[in-house]
Amino acid sequence: MPSRSVVLAAVGAAFLAGVLVWVYPHDGPHLLVEFAGISLSTFVGAYGAFQLQIRREDAKTLAERAAALRRAQFALVAQSNVLETLRQELAPLRENESRDLRLKALVFFQAIPAIDLTSIEFLLETADPDLPNVLLDCQNKWNSVIGILEQRTRDYRRYLERLAAVRGNELVGKEVTGDELRKDVGPEISGALKTLTDALYEAVDAAREANDASWARLAIQFANQFPGQRVLKRSFDPDVIKRAPGT
Repeated sequence: MPSRSVVLAAVGAAFLAGVLVWVYPHDGPHLLVEFAGISLSTFVGAYGAFQLQIRREDAKTLAERAAALRRAQFALVAQSNVLETLRQELAPLRENESRDLRLKALVFFQAIPAIDLTSIEFLLETADPDLPNVLLDCQNKWNSVIGILEQRTRDYRRYLERLAAVRGNELVGKEVTGDELRKDVGPEISGALKTLTDALYEAVDAAREANDASWARLAIQFANQFPGQRVLKRSFDPDVIKRAPGT
C-alpha cells in the first residue's frame, strides 16, 4: 500500500500539471512532457530513498530481535551451569534416606542473569507464539530453585546451631543415626529441612528439564527466523556452586 506522502505527492503533481495546461495552452503539451520527466525522476529518487530507509529500519529491527534471543540464550546457559552443578552435588545422596541431614548447605556466588521476557514479546507474532510461555515457565522454575536453595541454606544453619547447642562436641568421632539427630534438633527444624531438601531435588529436576526444552525451542526459532545469525553454544563451568561458609 503506498504511503500517505506518496499519495499526496501524486495528487500535487497532477494538480500542477493541470495548472500548466490551463496557463500555457499553446506550450502546455511541451511543458507537460518536461514536467512529467522532472516529476518522474523526483518521484523515483524519493521512492528509492524511502525504500532504502525501510530496509535499514527492517535490518535494525532484525538485528535487535536476534540480539534479544541471544541474551535469552545467554541466560539459559548461565542457569544451566548452576543446575548441572547442583545435579552433580545432589546425585550422591538422591536415594539416601537421611539426605536432608547429610546434604550440606550450598550457595552460589555469581550473578546469574534472568530471561528478559519484555525484549522477546515479538515472538508472540511468530510461528511459535507459545515460546514466550515456555521461557516464562523456565524462568519461574529457575526462580523456585534459587528460592528453595537460599531457604534451605538458612534452615541448615539453624540445624547446625541447634545441634551444637544440644550436643556440643559429643558428635566428634561418634556414629549417630538420622532419627537421633532429628530428635535432638526438634520436629520444627528437622521437618522444615526435610521438606526443603525434597523440594530442592524436585525443583532442580523440573528446572533442568525446562531449561533443556527452552534451549531446543529457542534454537529452532533462531534457525527459522534469523538464518545465518550468530548463536551461542552451551558450555559448562563447574565452579559456580560452592559450599556455604561454616557448613
